[in-house]
Amino acid sequence: MKKSFFLLIVFILVCSNLYTVKADTLTDPEIHSEGAVLIEANTGNILFNKNAKVPMAPASTTKIMTAILVLENTKLTDKVLIGKNPPNVDGTAIGVKEGEEFTVEDLLYALLLESANDAAEALAEHISGTNENFAKLMNEKAKSIGCENTNFKNPSGLYEEGHVTTAYDLALMTREAYKNPVFLKMEDEPFYKIPPTNITSETRWVNNKNSLILKGSKFFYEKCVGGKTGYTTLSRHTYTAIAEKDNQKLILAFLDAPDKNTYFADSKNLFEYGFSRYKAVKLFSKGDKVSSYDINKDVSIPLLAASDFYYVEDLNSLGQNDLNDPVGNIHLEDKDLTNVSFNEGDTIINSRININEKNVGSLPLCSGITRNVSHLTVAKNSIDKGLSKFKASYVLTFTGIFLFGTTLIRRKFKQIKRRNKYKKFNI
Repeated sequence: MKKSFFLLIVFILVCSNLYTVKADTLTDPEIHSEGAVLIEANTGNILFNKNAKVPMAPASTTKIMTAILVLENTKLTDKVLIGKNPPNVDGTAIGVKEGEEFTVEDLLYALLLESANDAAEALAEHISGTNENFAKLMNEKAKSIGCENTNFKNPSGLYEEGHVTTAYDLALMTREAYKNPVFLKMEDEPFYKIPPTNITSETRWVNNKNSLILKGSKFFYEKCVGGKTGYTTLSRHTYTAIAEKDNQKLILAFLDAPDKNTYFADSKNLFEYGFSRYKAVKLFSKGDKVSSYDINKDVSIPLLAASDFYYVEDLNSLGQNDLNDPVGNIHLEDKDLTNVSFNEGDTIINSRININEKNVGSLPLCSGITRNVSHLTVAKNSIDKGLSKFKASYVLTFTGIFLFGTTLIRRKFKQIKRRNKYKKFNI
């Protein structure tokens, strides 16, 4: 894509955000949790950091990862038969009984709203047989989404030595969970009724503990779309939540907080800080033409965005020149596609995107066409490339010989000139 067109896109996007309140008077809010982070959901950029990568006990926010794996490995209508271990679990529970049957959906609501530890263990055993095997899946999934300082030992979050995560890793898990619309729907429900089972005739009610989404709560925050609380005596209070405003999503996570009232109030302040100071700008939508790759004068490959691409503006540091004259550049990785075959839609090259001389991220690019390179074309290209190298080598060699010869001739002339000079003075 031509540079002028790219500049136009950036200019329009930036200027469209000029209505945002100037953030130059904003200061970081006071957060009382020992570990805290605020990230922008589309990019994962850290907007606020307090010991964000220090491992701490997560308590029941662990259940975010448990829910991710349940949604990936089961159907909501699947039947779960309760074994002998879940009824004996410590902490919050809905009172499951051995031999009782629930749907996955019922136990997920119990897991996320009531924070039921017996539901967590029942779901873990349903998927992996044991808590230990399920914990292995949890850790594998955590690493796959970029969590570098997480180690889970159980599906519920009950305190256990070595069962740790960080505020940043927890935010990444929340970000992953909210890609699933089922998770989002469940987290936003104020309550859920679990119907009678094969053993229990009464209806069980489970209630959402996240005060930010409860309209009757003094902590109600209309931008919040869900969250998960946690508590044990040793880990103290933990919390993670997501909020949306004008299609912008922010995620926070707190570990080792003093009490619920404090972290709910801190959450509202931190979200407001994030929405006031930062703005996510969408530069490209998936499928947009970003650039092109020229094979030769006759063949040019359109390069399309493999995914939506956002970058985050810090309104606190934007100067007037940044707003009025943003400079954008796309840098393709150094890669030879001359002899490569690919289909339309295949990711074939990566790019680095700079705004105002600052790298704002990388974007994989897909081919806009299908290109089949025959063996004959590969051979021809190799020959042409070899000839080009030969010609270049020939020119360099000839130039070197010419320069060397010229130097010798000049030296010879200087010697003759000296001899003639000496003869003139009879020396």
